[in-house]
Amino acid sequence: MPKKLDTTSRVIIIGNSPSILLHKYGKQIDSYDVVIRLNRCVTKGFEKYIGNKIDIWATTHGSERFHKMEKFIPENYLDIKYLWKRTLKVKPKLPKDFPEVEEHIMYKAPSNFKKYFAAFFNDFEIEHEPDTGLLTILTSLKFYSDITIHGFTFYTEHEKHNVEGYYRESELDEEGKHPEDEYWSGKSNLEFSEPQTSAFASEDNGRKKRKLLNELVTKGFPEDENKRFIRKNWDGISTEPIKILNEDELGKMNLSHPVGSVIVI
Repeated sequence: MPKKLDTTSRVIIIGNSPSILLHKYGKQIDSYDVVIRLNRCVTKGFEKYIGNKIDIWATTHGSERFHKMEKFIPENYLDIKYLWKRTLKVKPKLPKDFPEVEEHIMYKAPSNFKKYFAAFFNDFEIEHEPDTGLLTILTSLKFYSDITIHGFTFYTEHEKHNVEGYYRESELDEEGKHPEDEYWSGKSNLEFSEPQTSAFASEDNGRKKRKLLNELVTKGFPEDENKRFIRKNWDGISTEPIKILNEDELGKMNLSHPVGSVIVI
């Protein structure tokens, strides 16, 4: 990772909201210097919408069972330069030829999220730990100043707020179940198949996260008296406003049937 704040690289973070299929931004996304993708970031078949370049892979889960899921590892994993993990305990099951990359712990590790972003996070009364998307966006502020985001609606764009609302709705089986449901559930034992509909994915928390994101887009990370210690203890936090490809993601979106009416693969 950059040893100090990189002010020249153009960085884009691609989320997994179905809103990413509303625009064919693939070539534009791949033109960025650094492309960050999250968790199970399938790109095959979606290239004209989201491209396929990947430089940083940010992942939450280390469960061997989770990472045995078909296509969980990005298709072009050989291009990955950095691996961002939630905690030291996250040890994804990687292919034998996965490149030797530098790793960064985003959340539960000394001198990371909890110490430097907690005050800002708490300002928005978000009750749970940050999900992978929000955590990745905030972590990127440590390393880069020219940051663009795409595909982050935090489950506020349709009624059910389930994992099958992701852009990969084409993977639903005949019963309407998605292969990821059991892994993204709200239960810690991962031993059931009902999708997560609360905690990280609740509509209330989704609105709060979008409010936080709107703050970063319009004002950037705050540099007031209460948070100025961050620059002293960390080698630079970007306070520049982040950019967004589709500003509608910060407003009201009606995607009750998010993917079926947009793309068929």
